[in-house]
Amino acid sequence: MSPTSLRRDGRGAAMAALMAFITLITLVVLTPPAQANSFGWSVLHPSGCCMHADNKSHSYNYSSLTGNMKVAGNYAMINLGSQTDMTVHYDSTPNNQTDVEMFDQYYDDYWGVDWDGSSTGTNVHARAQCVRALVPAISTSWWKCDQYEVRFDLADMNRFSENERKHTACHEVGHTVGLGHSSQTSSCLRNGRVSTRTYNSHDIAHINGRY
Repeated sequence: MSPTSLRRDGRGAAMAALMAFITLITLVVLTPPAQANSFGWSVLHPSGCCMHADNKSHSYNYSSLTGNMKVAGNYAMINLGSQTDMTVHYDSTPNNQTDVEMFDQYYDDYWGVDWDGSSTGTNVHARAQCVRALVPAISTSWWKCDQYEVRFDLADMNRFSENERKHTACHEVGHTVGLGHSSQTSSCLRNGRVSTRTYNSHDIAHINGRY
C-alpha cells in the first residue's frame, strides 16, 4: 500500500469516527429526558393533574372491592403511609369525611368516561376523581379535595397480575394526594400496564414538601 493510500485511509477513519461522534451527540440532544410529574391543580396551573388532599391524614375504605382488588388497594394505601409523611388509616364506617373510597366493577361510561376505549381508542384501567372539592378562598391558590373516589375496571383488573394491580392502585392513590403522571420508569405514576409499585424520590419530595 502506498503512502498516499495510507493517508487516505487515515482521513477516512478519522471522518468515520467524527461522524459517529456527531450522531451520538445528536441522539443525546434529541432524545427527551424522562419527565417528572406535575403536582396539584390551580387556575394558574391548569395542566396539573389532581387537587391536593385537604391534609396529611388520609383515611380510606375498600369494603366495596372484590378480593384481589382489596389486596391491591390496601397495599397502595399502606405504601403511601410507609414511603411518605402522610398518615394513613382505615375507616371501617365510610361517610363523607372518608378521604378515599375505592370501588370496582365492569365499567362502561361511568363519569362520562369511555372505559373500554370503544370510541376514543384509549382503554381506561382505573380512575381517581375528586367528588368533594374545596374551593380556595383566593381563586389562584391550589385547590384541595375533601374526598376522592377511586374506581377500578374489573375487565382489566381480572386479567392483570397481582403486581400490575398493585401498580394501578399505587398510581391512583398517588393522584389522590396531587401527583400527576410521570414518564419515569421508577415511579408508579407511569402510565400503562407495568409493575412498578412504589413512588420514586421525586414523587416523595412532592408529597413530603406539601404535607
